[in-house]
This record gives sequence, C-alpha cells and structure tokens, in this order.
Amino acid sequence: MANNQQVPVEAAGDASVMDVFLHQWELYQKFLHHDYLSNGKAYVILHRFLTAEFDRPFRFLDLACGDASGIVGALQGTRITRYHGVDLAPPAIALARRNLEVLSCEVELELADFTAAIRDLPERVDVVWISLSLHHLATPEKRSVMRAIRTKLSGNGALLLYEPARHDDEDLPAYLDRFEATGRRDWSALQAHELREAMKHVRGCDLPETVSNWIALGREAGFSTGAELFQAPTDLFRVFCYRM
Repeated sequence: MANNQQVPVEAAGDASVMDVFLHQWELYQKFLHHDYLSNGKAYVILHRFLTAEFDRPFRFLDLACGDASGIVGALQGTRITRYHGVDLAPPAIALARRNLEVLSCEVELELADFTAAIRDLPERVDVVWISLSLHHLATPEKRSVMRAIRTKLSGNGALLLYEPARHDDEDLPAYLDRFEATGRRDWSALQAHELREAMKHVRGCDLPETVSNWIALGREAGFSTGAELFQAPTDLFRVFCYRM
C-alpha cells in the first residue's frame, strides 16, 4: 500500500482545494499505513471475490477511487480488462494514474462526483466497487445511487461496498461513540489532535446504515441478492455484495 508519495505539483489546481487535500491526505495516510480502517483486509476480500466469481474478462468501475493505491493489489492476478476510476480530487486522480501503471488493462480516470458519474456512464460494467464513501449520503440518496449502479451493470454483474455499518439495534450516536472508543483504545499512532480531527469528520459527515438496512437497500434498488462478505475486526465496517 502506497503511503509515502508526493502529491504531483501539476495536480494542485485551486490553492484552497490543494491545502485541504494535503491536510487531510497526511492524516488519511496514517490510517492506511496502520490499516486502522481495515482497508487492506477489505481489499483481500475483494481479490478473493474477483478471482472466485469472475474467472472471465471483466470491466471494473471504482467509484470514489482516491489514489487507487489499495485497489491495485486486489486487481492484480485477476482477469480485468478495463479499469475506470472516478474521484473528485485532482491530486488523487494524478496519484491514481501513477499507481495504476502496474496494471496491464486499459485504464480510464475521471474527475467527477461519483453520484453524477454513474448516471452518465456510457457503457455497462461487470463490477462496481465503492469504499468508505456511500455512507456520506442520506438513505434515499444511497438507494438512488445503488439503483443507478444496477442499471449500469451487465446481466451477471456485481456491486460491492465497503462501508461502516451499525448493529441492527444501534442508533447513530451509539455507533459514533463506539467508533471513537475504538480509536482511543487502538489507534496509538494518532496524536490526540489527529483523533479529534478524524472524529470531527466522522461525527459531522458519516451516516452509516444498520447491517439489515444495507441489505434492504440493495433489494429496494432492484438487486436480486445481497449478502455480507466481511466484517472488519473492529466491527465498524463491512463488505456487502449485491448481485443482479
């Protein structure tokens, strides 16, 4: 997992956007390096799924792809023929372009909001992956995005999500308290101000569904099946898979 890259100067764009990106980037890299969000484990699950379920050429859409550093390992050794990544941050797209050079498939990177990009997608894909992004939307918007994704999948395609998930009997404040308690107990590499900054984002932006609601959203979006594939060791995040 790449965690020491310099942000390309040519990707800077607007200075205020770049300042925010660099500030958040350094903290997020700490989370990635120590796998505090279990991203690395989720990518192992994704790789296993792709090699087991897609023993044929497939087209892969990565929504809110970031710098694509984690996804590269999940895609290597699979039969991917085309990778399409979408992200809203120009520096992330520039880093993704470098990280994806190791793949032998066709690569397209798109600077866009993933909620709009999926509706404008000109062709069908076989697998869609969203990691730690869909939970920022309210429930109706999650459903709408998942419904739009379904219309862009091939007949035997799949949507996989890696997102925070509440227990079925757990309200949002209780989940957020549990999230913060986990961080205070286990994320020793973070300084106190870094944990405060992370929790400011989580408490202000995160809207995780319950496990049952994540499954139900897939059904309401028109998928025939939905299942949990992975529960993070922290019990904060899960991988869900939806099939046509």
